[in-house]
Amino acid sequence: DLRSRFACDGWIEVFIERLVKPNALIEGLVGVLTDRKPITVSTNYRSGGPGAGTRVIQLPLPDQGEEFVQRVEPPIRLIIFGDYLDAEAVAYLGGYLGWQLEVVADAAELPAGDSRTACVIMSHHFGRDMVALKRVMQASYGYVGLLGPRQRKKLLLSRLIDEGFLPENLSALRSPAGLDIGSETAEEIAMAIIAEVQACFMGRKGGPLRDRIEPMHEVRVPICSDVQR
Repeated sequence: DLRSRFACDGWIEVFIERLVKPNALIEGLVGVLTDRKPITVSTNYRSGGPGAGTRVIQLPLPDQGEEFVQRVEPPIRLIIFGDYLDAEAVAYLGGYLGWQLEVVADAAELPAGDSRTACVIMSHHFGRDMVALKRVMQASYGYVGLLGPRQRKKLLLSRLIDEGFLPENLSALRSPAGLDIGSETAEEIAMAIIAEVQACFMGRKGGPLRDRIEPMHEVRVPICSDVQR
């Protein structure tokens, strides 16, 4: 017990489990990565006997003693539309965080989105950005960011509305992309964008921790749309 030394008042309980093949849990975790579908797993670590261990479950949970239940989400997937040097900085930081990355130069190659996929449009070309926006704003991306000044964004959105898009369906676009941290260089802008994506998927506003009243490590299922802009 090192709580008195570090004064963080935290503790860790470790559960060690032997896995053998074939194993439904491993197969379920592989499916999270390949199919990008979340699963719910339960660990019975109190009862002992054949019922102990971790398994994939369907909710509601049957009453089988004390259970630790968690939802396993697919990793964040980051789609970067654009292949200029500043895109490299965004890709580098996303890769460092362990996100799934895909750099796309042709809007026709943009993949289907899901609630755990972010798309950052940064081709620096008005026409290509326009085509990319038309595709991603009709998909189910959890985050869509557009690089560039507000006036450019207004012009792009005006063109989309002229083509039949409803303004309320475009309100989720985050542009200029990124948090307001005073970024100037490509690397600083990349940090601001990555931070906004992280805050989005964790259901946070991206403000200073010292101003947060709630616990820092809130236990909840994050929903990107909960973030208030």
